Amino acid sequence: MKKVLQVSCGGLGRGGVQNVIMGICRNIDDIQFDILLFTDEERYYDQEFLELGGKIFRVPNYNGKSILRKRADYYIRFSRIFLNVYRILKKNGPYLAIHCHNSFESGICNLAAKLAGVKVRISHSHTAESATKFNVLRRFYDKILSELLNKYSNVKIGCSAEANNYLFEKQENSYVINNAIDLEQFNPLKFSEIKKNEIQFIHIGQYSSNKNQTFLIDIFDNMQKKISNVKLVLIGFGSEKEFLRSKIKSLNLETKVEMRNPSSDIPKSLFESDFFIFPSFKEGLGIVLLEAQAMGLKCFVSSTIPKEANLGLCTYIDLNLGAEEWASHILNHIAKRDFNKKILEPESLMAYDIKNICTKYVEIYTRKEMKNENWNFNIS
Repeated sequence: MKKVLQVSCGGLGRGGVQNVIMGICRNIDDIQFDILLFTDEERYYDQEFLELGGKIFRVPNYNGKSILRKRADYYIRFSRIFLNVYRILKKNGPYLAIHCHNSFESGICNLAAKLAGVKVRISHSHTAESATKFNVLRRFYDKILSELLNKYSNVKIGCSAEANNYLFEKQENSYVINNAIDLEQFNPLKFSEIKKNEIQFIHIGQYSSNKNQTFLIDIFDNMQKKISNVKLVLIGFGSEKEFLRSKIKSLNLETKVEMRNPSSDIPKSLFESDFFIFPSFKEGLGIVLLEAQAMGLKCFVSSTIPKEANLGLCTYIDLNLGAEEWASHILNHIAKRDFNKKILEPESLMAYDIKNICTKYVEIYTRKEMKNENWNFNIS
């Protein structure tokens, strides 16, 4: 059995990176996928992953309350990750490839993979997040990891050009592979129109500062003060869930803002909505934007979102305009009363079809010979 080791950026919760990993594992039948997770917690996709036939390995983060211990754990993680990856690869291999989704720390994993004899060593960039917010020591540490990443990763993939520019200092063997969606699942023609009394907005994403949900709630608060028949649906999980819940309560929006679990039927929730709002500070691409547009929703997104995410239904708005101006832009669209789903042409979606994208990953994983460490190949 041909095998590939996936390395997540955390656990298997229902996040964007995890959706990419699960899409690959579901749609490639003749390769066994194992995965390395960085948590002891069982999360949304754990059981499904095991049912697909793969093994789950874990190198958990420190979860105690001590801030000093957490910081120390970050810097000793190097040896823990390196030793565990090397041991996993040697004990459970041989592996065709290692496919790392854990940003700069993929350099550690691919160094271990190189020493373990794994020929195809992939770093996959999913974010365009700026590193300037980190402290000096963290930036120095990431610089070291970046050197390892570029030296020992012989295939570099990003979900957008911006994502590649963020993670890879050297662009040789750097490719953009679109994030993929299941077009059979995200198909508006599978659903029947429903009648509802309110205009429904939806947002899907991990509850975190980067996703900017506090700003989103402020936008919605401004809108609902001007028109009464509006509703906001939030679907996600994350550390800021209770903070967002308290903000909703403080603004007396409990009857107008619904927080749903990530186990919700995402395609159905999208189809039942009229507009999608996505005010993130940074995104590598934003796979939920592809899903929303595939379901025919018009999307209001921050101007920092890569233009590759626009399939024709995105309106870009500058975050510097503030919540009131965002609300005004959106209300101007509502005034046109054009809530009909915009069914995209199938041809415009095929570049994001999971089955087409997975053929590219198979080509990468199954390369038999490598002429040199700077392996170059055509995935188009």
